[in-house]
Amino acid sequence: MKLNYRDKIILGVLLAFVILLGGFFLLIKPRYTDIKDNRAALALAEQEKAEVDAKIAEIKPLKEEIKATYDNTTKLTNDFVAYNDIFNARKVDQYMQHFAEDCEVKVMTLNASDLSSSALSYYYFTPGVADDDMLAQADINGDRRAANTEKAAESTALKDRQKENVLTASYSINVTGSKENIWKYLQALEEQDKTIIINSVTLNDIIINPDAFEKYARALGLELTDDQKAQIEDDSEAKATFNVTLYSVYDLSEPNLEAD
Repeated sequence: MKLNYRDKIILGVLLAFVILLGGFFLLIKPRYTDIKDNRAALALAEQEKAEVDAKIAEIKPLKEEIKATYDNTTKLTNDFVAYNDIFNARKVDQYMQHFAEDCEVKVMTLNASDLSSSALSYYYFTPGVADDDMLAQADINGDRRAANTEKAAESTALKDRQKENVLTASYSINVTGSKENIWKYLQALEEQDKTIIINSVTLNDIIINPDAFEKYARALGLELTDDQKAQIEDDSEAKATFNVTLYSVYDLSEPNLEAD
C-alpha cells in the first residue's frame, strides 16, 4: 500500500509518540520512581540523623557530669591514705617508717594491723546542760531551750547522719628520743595531709614545762631527784607511745567515656 504525504506525516507523528511513550515507561518512569524512593530514604535518614544528634546532645552534658563527679570524688579520696600503700600490716609499717626516720626517734616496739572495714564517725561537740529539769523549771519562756537547741543543731544533724564504712588500719608504736624529737614526731603526724587520726599519746620520762615544774618544787620546798633533774634538760631522753588509725578507701575507676 502506497502512503501519501499526509499519511506519512500522521504515521511519523504516531511513531514519535510511541517512541516517546515507550521511552517514558522504559527509562523515565523507573528513574522517577528511583528518585522518589531516594527522596523518601533521604528524608528518613535525615530524621534518623536528627534523632541521633539529639541523643548526642544529651550525652555530652551527661559525660561532663560524670567527669565532674569523678574529679570531685578523686579529690575526696586523695585525702585518704592510698590503698596500695597500706593494704596489709607490712605496708602500714613501711608507710609509717619515714616519720620516725625523719624525726630521728628510735622505734622500740610497734604493732600494725591489716586493713579492715569500719564506720567512720563524725567529730562534733555536743553542748551539754547541767540539769535539764532545773532548766525546764527556770526557762519559763523557752528562750534558753531554743538557744540550746540552736547550738546543738550541728551536732544533732551529724549524730543522726548515716555513718559510712571505710578501710582502717591501726598502728601502735613505742619510740625513744630527745624531747625535741618526740615533739617533732607528734607534729609530723599532726601536719601530714592524709587521714591519719592520733587516738592517744602516752609520754614517759618527760617534764613538759620544766620552768613551771621547778617553781612548783621550790614553792613546796621539794628537792628534785636525779631523774627529774635529767628530765628537765632539753636533750634528755624520753619515751612515748603513739596509737593511730590510718584511713583508706578504694579509688573510683575512671569512667571510659569514649567507649562505643
